[in-house]
Amino acid sequence: MFSDEEIFFMYGRNAVVSRKGRFTLVHLDRPSADLVRARTDNFDPDEFFSCGCRVCQLMNEGGVVVFDDLPYEDEDILLE
Repeated sequence: MFSDEEIFFMYGRNAVVSRKGRFTLVHLDRPSADLVRARTDNFDPDEFFSCGCRVCQLMNEGGVVVFDDLPYEDEDILLE
């Protein structure tokens, strides 16, 4: 499991971190405490990683889940 310092190094000091079982949940969208609690309490890896694709397998094995529900503008997407 990654330490808080490792998570903050990778995702920035504004990341909100919660943990459930062997999973580290990283919330980049600066959610309220209630939303962090709900995401953490309701996190079920069997449901979250249900599609069985390779990306889900890697995330499941790695133990880090990133939430980021911030809206973005088309200009924010770098295509280079």
